[in-house]
Amino acid sequence: MSLKVSEINVNEDLASRMPKPPKPSISQRSWTIVVAPLVVVAIIATAWEIAASFVSPVLIPKPQQVASDFMTLFRAGTAQAALSISIRELYIGLVIGLVAGILLGMLIGRYSMAEGILGPFINSANATPLNVLIPLLILWVGISSKARILFVVLITFFPVLLNTAGGLRNVSRGYVEVGRTMGLSERQLVRKVILPASVPYIFAGVRIGVALAVIGMIVGEMEVSNVGLGYLLNFYGEGFQTGRLLALVFLASLVGVFNVTVVRLIQRRFFKWTLVGR
Repeated sequence: MSLKVSEINVNEDLASRMPKPPKPSISQRSWTIVVAPLVVVAIIATAWEIAASFVSPVLIPKPQQVASDFMTLFRAGTAQAALSISIRELYIGLVIGLVAGILLGMLIGRYSMAEGILGPFINSANATPLNVLIPLLILWVGISSKARILFVVLITFFPVLLNTAGGLRNVSRGYVEVGRTMGLSERQLVRKVILPASVPYIFAGVRIGVALAVIGMIVGEMEVSNVGLGYLLNFYGEGFQTGRLLALVFLASLVGVFNVTVVRLIQRRFFKWTLVGR
């Protein structure tokens, strides 16, 4: 009996092997999506309000003060100006880091020779605290947006690379052998078998990289900038303007939550089979 290449469907095979839990009811989903987060927010706000009543507002301002400062920053245009600069640098560095991490991860995950040559250097670099590289980045490209973008690239790159490489190495040998039996070329094998089976690992790395990219953006701007959210965080922190400081912390966290949510929506829309059981 002859088999066709199109008959290889790694995605469906992986999904079919996983147990399918019962779908939650509408009330359960409403609780998980809407009610539970609101309850958590209410508990945090109450605890915050109580704590703020016992300490100086310089240490813990009340939630109302933070909300007022948040609106003040937006009315003055300060938040928008800083956010636009930070977002531009964040997404440039994020795209470069994601693409480079996935491509190099595929290389070392697929070819043992590449892993043997590059692995020690990658492991050493990954174990190095990235903050110590900031002076070196300043020497190389100066105190500029290039240094901040490079820092975002570095902090994004390693988790994506390691997860991608791990995903390719963990592809079932059975899939690979079946593909070879059917006469797939190396390129077809990677595209039709290995890469689809690695998608869950790749997305895990992307989610980590996207979250860390926001940290890289803030740290880079705090160290190598006089613009952006990171700079304003330094400025308001040194001026003991805690309300505005917390307002910007909240804004930065919103950027991170937005990015991770977008990644999850993309995964759910185009790679839904990788989220079986979730």
